Amino acid sequence: MLTNNPLLRQMSNLNKLITPIKISLNSILMMLTLGVLIFFIFKDKSVSYLFNSEAQVYLLIGVTFFSLTVNTRFKNDFLEILNVVFVIFYICRIPFVLSPDVPTGIFEKGVDISQIAWYINVLAFQYLSLVICILVVNPRIPRWHLNNHISEFLFNRILIFSLIVILFNTYLALFVIDMHKEVLSNIPAILKTIFTIKNALIVIILSSFMVEKKLLLKYKYFVILCTVLGIYTITHNGGKSIVLEIILLAYLAKIVLNGPMIFRWRDILITIMATIPTFILFFIGGLTRNHRIKGYSEFGWWGQIKFQALEQLNLSDLIYAISYRIGYFDFFLEVVSNPIYEQYVNFTYYFKAVVDKLSPGFDIFQVAFMSRMIHEVYKLSQCGISVNFNSCPSTSTIMSSNFVTVFGESHIIFGFFSFCLFLPLLLFFKYSLSSIRTSSRLADALFYIFLLYIFYFWLTGMGLDMWVAIMVYDGIFTFSIIGLIWFWNRREEKHKIL
Repeated sequence: MLTNNPLLRQMSNLNKLITPIKISLNSILMMLTLGVLIFFIFKDKSVSYLFNSEAQVYLLIGVTFFSLTVNTRFKNDFLEILNVVFVIFYICRIPFVLSPDVPTGIFEKGVDISQIAWYINVLAFQYLSLVICILVVNPRIPRWHLNNHISEFLFNRILIFSLIVILFNTYLALFVIDMHKEVLSNIPAILKTIFTIKNALIVIILSSFMVEKKLLLKYKYFVILCTVLGIYTITHNGGKSIVLEIILLAYLAKIVLNGPMIFRWRDILITIMATIPTFILFFIGGLTRNHRIKGYSEFGWWGQIKFQALEQLNLSDLIYAISYRIGYFDFFLEVVSNPIYEQYVNFTYYFKAVVDKLSPGFDIFQVAFMSRMIHEVYKLSQCGISVNFNSCPSTSTIMSSNFVTVFGESHIIFGFFSFCLFLPLLLFFKYSLSSIRTSSRLADALFYIFLLYIFYFWLTGMGLDMWVAIMVYDGIFTFSIIGLIWFWNRREEKHKIL
């Protein structure tokens, strides 16, 4: 018999050996956390602000291991996103702050070093509270009906619409918006806020995952054109992290369709290779932003890029700059230690900011988002200028932001009762996931990814006021697309009948 053939048995054993090895994202996060722990144990801590806070750092890492271990069993989508954010933006920052050459705002912004240990305890408590709240509420995506492919007719319409959105933003960036300020009328400005390149890329990425492979290959150049044009426009506007944003959107789309991420080694390699352009675009985006603000009369924009790339670019400095950008560990310590921020991190201020941002074409209270305001408050306080709640600079004068972090914000507002915020928000997500259903698989998937994205945006810690505004803007876009999908599906059904 063929099954008794030794050669066939050897080939079968060989096939088993070369079967692609799979590893979960949760396991990768555990390995990253373990690597940080080992590094922290053996690294000299006397030159960092973590000196005399070793026990608290071990506690923080221990809570992280607890969350990751628990999710190996529960496999909750929301808990995985939280763990991704916490490990990358908080835990992975720890090795960098142990080097005296790495930039940090801890010393510049007057953080009380003697209180660092207590602040880390607070961070561990806030993180653990959110983990427990997720496990208690247990929001889950009902993805059982998302397996079937979408039609070519619908995929074609989605791509055309997304390209129109991207071209609209490209036109505004290249031909309408001035180098120093926007000169848009109310209607184009509102449309630009709702129909963003990011939202268009979400639709493209998600629909590409839901179409048959042969159709995706057929439209691959169309998809590449939209992606490249979107990357160029955002980088031109000074965006530094568009590649990471695309990776994030792809990750959220995979979660919606397949649940917690499982990687093959090929997937890991592709992800690593995809992050390489991040360093290049981070550098170019920073130069573009400086050029738009200050200008380069001597070199020009392209000349400045060549000058800094050839003579001033240092890879270690670029890595340190990126680590500071994701250094939420530092941002948390800065926010909870500085009482000057408390007058803006509250629901009264949030109400004013939300009303201003959602009012069409006019500002009632003339205040900026809280994250932008605390940046301005600190800058003015360094110059000896006192700013109070009733003398807020107007929105138009503030463009930079500070990350307040979700844990810093919740601690300032609720203290150790942050579950009063966490539980209602998680119940909102759970109710939305279970109660809203359309007649289209793509429409449902878009709504689910919208919920996951606003959950992620909340975790980034730009403040509840900006979160509400983004939820409204992205919600309008999402339900607009859902309406268009319903219209396109009706047209496709009529064509089939005819």
